[in-house]
Amino acid sequence: MKINCCHLMLVLLSISGAVLQAADPVVPVVTPTTATDGKTIFQTVCAQCHGVSGEGKEELKSPSIAGMPSWYVHTQFTNFREGRRGHDAADPQSFMMATIAKVLQPEQIKAVVSHVEKMPLVVPTGKARDVADANLAEGMRLFQERCMECHRYNASGEMAFGSPPLLGRQGWYLADQLKKFKTGKRGTHKNDVNGAKMVQITNFFIEDEQMLRDVVAYIMTLNPDPNASKEQQDKQILEGSPFEAKKTAQR
Repeated sequence: MKINCCHLMLVLLSISGAVLQAADPVVPVVTPTTATDGKTIFQTVCAQCHGVSGEGKEELKSPSIAGMPSWYVHTQFTNFREGRRGHDAADPQSFMMATIAKVLQPEQIKAVVSHVEKMPLVVPTGKARDVADANLAEGMRLFQERCMECHRYNASGEMAFGSPPLLGRQGWYLADQLKKFKTGKRGTHKNDVNGAKMVQITNFFIEDEQMLRDVVAYIMTLNPDPNASKEQQDKQILEGSPFEAKKTAQR
């Protein structure tokens, strides 16, 4: 049995009394599975929206998730299952993701989360990386003043703060999420502690569209060269580390 995700979403929105203004132009088809290995679950359930390599799809507004740390992906699955995310029918992508998260069994989630973490990072290129009319110098200042403390100097994230890595995420996706936090479509559930932090930051420190473009454009520059080898990319992500600089100075 195949489930048309957009049809399912329309049914659920109808039940909730909400109205979806427009369906996505590409309709993903998700096949339920009883598989227990992460790779099969991913290719059967997740790849239709997130891509076979976890690279995401702009036409579905789905993010790249390849290489995301298991602690963060598992936390988001829990948020979707427990209603901290995906509770707002005005946010159809998250609403649909919440439905899928509730269908998977806990052992299946554990397996697919482990698989996602092992997938090679997909570095944004082209439209996924380019941000028009941005001031990189201003974006760097904003990032260092308002984002770096939680997301770290190289946007690699920090488990202690519940802050995900921003590397590998498409520029348009980061911009969309900042807008969702700012407009209350994400992070406003009373039990979403980390989401509440982002709501506060976007409302107090991302004052306008230009500032949003600037900081997203700078984050894109922290991504490694998409044409480099995996080893070179890993090295590039570490470049500029204050810890590495300290080691060099001590030699």
